[in-house]
Amino acid sequence: MKFAGWGDPGKRFSLEGKPNLWSFIESVTGVADSTPTPPVDFDSITLSEPRIEETFLLALTKQLRHDQIASDRTTRLLHCYGKSYRDLLRAIAGKVERAPDLVLFPESQEEVVTIVTAAAASNVKLIPFGGGTNIVGGVEVTPTTRSTVATVSLRRMNRVLRIDESSLVATIEAGALGPELESDLNAAGYTLGHFPDSFEFSTLGGWLATRSAGMQSDRWGKIEDMVVSLTMVSPTGTLRTPRVPKTATGPDLNQVIVGSEGILGIITEATMRIHPLEGSEYRSLLVPDFASGVALIRRCLREDCLPSTMRLSCPEETQLGIAMKPRPSPGKAILQRLGKTWLRATKGIQMEKACAIIVGFEGSRKRIAEQRKRVLALTREHRGVDLGTSAGDRWFAGKYDYPYLRDTMMERGGMVDVTETSALWSEVLPLYESMKRTLHDQLREGDFPGYVGCHLSHSYASGACLYFTFAARREPGNELNQYLAVKRAAVETLLASGAALSHHHAIGYEHLPWIESAIGETGVRALKGLKEALDPDDLCNPGKLIPGRESSLDHFWPDPSSSATPDQEP
Repeated sequence: MKFAGWGDPGKRFSLEGKPNLWSFIESVTGVADSTPTPPVDFDSITLSEPRIEETFLLALTKQLRHDQIASDRTTRLLHCYGKSYRDLLRAIAGKVERAPDLVLFPESQEEVVTIVTAAAASNVKLIPFGGGTNIVGGVEVTPTTRSTVATVSLRRMNRVLRIDESSLVATIEAGALGPELESDLNAAGYTLGHFPDSFEFSTLGGWLATRSAGMQSDRWGKIEDMVVSLTMVSPTGTLRTPRVPKTATGPDLNQVIVGSEGILGIITEATMRIHPLEGSEYRSLLVPDFASGVALIRRCLREDCLPSTMRLSCPEETQLGIAMKPRPSPGKAILQRLGKTWLRATKGIQMEKACAIIVGFEGSRKRIAEQRKRVLALTREHRGVDLGTSAGDRWFAGKYDYPYLRDTMMERGGMVDVTETSALWSEVLPLYESMKRTLHDQLREGDFPGYVGCHLSHSYASGACLYFTFAARREPGNELNQYLAVKRAAVETLLASGAALSHHHAIGYEHLPWIESAIGETGVRALKGLKEALDPDDLCNPGKLIPGRESSLDHFWPDPSSSATPDQEP
């Protein structure tokens, strides 16, 4: 994983063969295709000396090998940030206030118990770490802490331990990356069916800790819907939930652990529901506008034919997708112009308002054919058209590449971030409109309206997730304050609408100022009670999810009326 960017260090987003992409980006954001500004040289970044509690270190050396305990500069740097816009701004500038003092690499459940027990005896703070893709500040050390802080990387605990084919469940260690666990499951003829945007670089434990959602959630659910049982090591003991389909033994402890963001303990393994591998087909549809797309998805839900994936893009996101297409041949360009004329004349579809829908079908050939027939019939009823499999296949092939485009924009002076939520169907369209207005009001700069894309995905009988991407030109010298103003306005708009603070990105510290607004004072008190029961000394990922003794709230979110700069003491 790159330090000052996303993903594979050897991979970049290619602008080659996309002649219309940057002209579209510049027209809405003002970000020019200038010479990229590289990040600060990694080797020039300085760190303070690690603060190592000797009693803790001695306890570790009795149980762990030398290569499982790291305090070198490179390892500490690579485990100090996630991949939020704020994280990348600081990484690009080479700014690190506080890195973990140690990075530990346990290889078994027993070694995690050793680490947590030793930390409890020495008042050492612990931060669980999976793939490092978190975008809400969930893996960062609270900069003001004076204690020794050890980041616990689960990456060496990455095995599929057992597959129970009779029960269709698999027990998997928490450090398994998406491709690792899928490779092992696929070899046996199965899949977990969970493919978030971060799939290539995120882990099962991270998915569980943040209530992740994958692109096939319309069929298989979010990660919390796939859990059968969990094991978590806390400072007061190891919590193992029973490996049974359902229980009536009080509140569901699986759901207490899922979404706990590491503040209650370290998730070490989980037994998950799996499914036989099946065939798939991806297509693209086009509907006249966003409201038509919402109506089509709701109709598919009511008619019980919702595909595994049904992702509706707003006009701006649709136009971005069109701009990313390669230059057509002269003959194909003529056909495309004729096609647009036909769409306007026969379907009333104007391309500037049109919305694309990616649909993904799974199952046997017969099941796919039957579901496709029903969905396409409903699409025609909603004045939509089927664009076929080529656009769907192109989206599927590049579905994990979009974060690399963010890197390309940031290198050229762009601000790019996302915010997501969920709402009841009765509120989806009003929320969509109000969030669009709010974000454009924040981003508009002269003739440039800013980019505000939205897609609707992860649909339920009662509502859906709305996922917004926003981009504009950075304000040199005021980058973080610019971002915080946009983020604050967006979150306050969605909460005022009664929508969720987060659907699948979690809280960390980026959403911490609004946690009480989201779940209420009593809800926060309940979470603090769980924290007190499982981690009374606030050792596990302090400063995340709920305000704690070492809260990062004032540090990262100073009062906007004050003169303090974020990441400095107000």
